[in-house]
Amino acid sequence: MSVGTAATLAERVAEHIRAEIFAQHLKPGDALPGEIEIAARLGVSRGIVREGRRQLVAAGLIEVSNGRRARVSRMDDAPILGFMTNALATRQIGVPEVLEFRRTLEIGVAGQAALRRGAVDLARLDDIVRTLRAAVNSRKRYIDADMAFHRALALAAGNPLYVLLLDAIRTPMRASMRASEAHRHGRRAISEGHRLHEAIHDAVARGDRAGAEEAMREHFAEIADVMQEGQAA
Repeated sequence: MSVGTAATLAERVAEHIRAEIFAQHLKPGDALPGEIEIAARLGVSRGIVREGRRQLVAAGLIEVSNGRRARVSRMDDAPILGFMTNALATRQIGVPEVLEFRRTLEIGVAGQAALRRGAVDLARLDDIVRTLRAAVNSRKRYIDADMAFHRALALAAGNPLYVLLLDAIRTPMRASMRASEAHRHGRRAISEGHRLHEAIHDAVARGDRAGAEEAMREHFAEIADVMQEGQAA
């Protein structure tokens, strides 16, 4: 490996490890060459190898534990979660952008959940809907159950990317839920929001893709109305 700054050499180490993972078709849990072996192969110090591996840990590609060889990581939401949380904290995105993203994603998720849900998924959704029903007078408990409901739909949809994306936006997602719930006033507004959760659940339970998508579409339209009315008040 040619001479360069420590940062440049670490980046080259990271790229070498990444290329080897792809070339060898390594899977999550597969071990990588040891630190000494990589250092000798590339002609760099072990410290440079460690820095290159830290870059890949931060990217979610590998995991390193004390006393064990580095291994290929399982799919993880941490990199996207960090990006989304920082974007929200620095006001590069806000509640409207989060709700628009969620709407686009979750209408499709609801439809796929209706097609693919199994007995375990239906039992999970049944439990969560009962929790929602019992929590209508507690904003925190309701939001916790609401988060669980949307994640359960993603699980039922049978595509791990849906779960990954929802988990990755959980911080801005919770912020958007708190904002919408803060604008709800009176039992009617609360019961209308819950009615739509029930409608989504019922459509998924009967395997009605179009009905599930329409109920989710109506759910987000109702949230938009609540937000608009609250801001106008």
